[in-house]
Amino acid sequence: MMIRLISFFLLLANICFGSIADSTKAHFTLGIRGDYGFVIAHRPALRPLQEEHVKGFEISIARISHGKNSWEHDFLLPEKGVTLAIFNLGNPERLGYGFAIYPYLDFPLSKKETNKLIFRYGIGLGWVEKIFDSEKNYKNAAIGSHLNGVIHFDLHYETELTKKSRLEIAAAITHYSNGAYELPNLGINIPTFNLAYTRFIGEKRLISHQQYTESLPNSSWNVYIGGGVKKIYPPQGKQYTAGVLSVLRSMPIKTKASWGLGADIFYDNSLSARLKNSEATLKGTSDDLRLGFYGAYEIHAGKTGLLFNMGYYAFTRWKGDGNIYHRLGIRQYFNKVFLCMNLKTHYARADFIEFGIGYKL
Repeated sequence: MMIRLISFFLLLANICFGSIADSTKAHFTLGIRGDYGFVIAHRPALRPLQEEHVKGFEISIARISHGKNSWEHDFLLPEKGVTLAIFNLGNPERLGYGFAIYPYLDFPLSKKETNKLIFRYGIGLGWVEKIFDSEKNYKNAAIGSHLNGVIHFDLHYETELTKKSRLEIAAAITHYSNGAYELPNLGINIPTFNLAYTRFIGEKRLISHQQYTESLPNSSWNVYIGGGVKKIYPPQGKQYTAGVLSVLRSMPIKTKASWGLGADIFYDNSLSARLKNSEATLKGTSDDLRLGFYGAYEIHAGKTGLLFNMGYYAFTRWKGDGNIYHRLGIRQYFNKVFLCMNLKTHYARADFIEFGIGYKL
């Protein structure tokens, strides 16, 4: 569900168009935000974690784009920033506090200078104070590691208070997950209502209106190899390795997005262990292999790519995860070489985090 919502709002940002003002309001913004929400009990085992409402505080600093690069005009001059967030998770005994730090992009969904909707997408790292412990904290079925990945997105409305400040009202969700590096890993999902005050800092900058003559990129082949570690139940068990070799044929949609079709070969040595636990007959190397085909959509924000995949296992001996898988990822391009980090899931259940390197042919 989260992947679908993120994809929808990024697609909406991708098709927005309109005229751009002559100058920015400032060079930077500095904002403070208050959060009020709750932990979602998306599994019955998480209901004991819902004692009180979640309360949070965030501080963000961002740079206002001024159109130096063509992609900034493509997305109506998004703001690029970083947020530090602190949450009282509403259960001091079992969860304690949650911390997060993540870079983000604010995508305007309107050409207006003021009174407009913004979609924020951020991905980074988080820390949860109190985690699962089989003796002392066995009712925390949400998270098994202090260090986690964090995904944040929100839809907020901005209105100008003064020429140097603005007010923001938002509906947001913040997700903590370790990608099954440790168990349990049902994840912590926190929907919040947010109120923020933002101050403009620094001098105005003239917005570049130079005419860009970028031609439509060529279709390309993307090849990458990635891997990570994961656990399966029981939580005290060993860690397993998982890896992927992926090939994607990518085709551009104008200059700011692309779609494609690809194939994955996965190696995951936890699969044979799960087959053995289910008393299935082991057949050798094929027990740990999966072959998948997928469709891909990628937003290109300069040298950064935001990736969304949906795939289908054409071959897998282990059927316990179903045949559908998803990826939510980020890529950083260095000419033809790119680094990537992807969260691979089966619907709302994390499989593992892929850290990889690839080449664009």
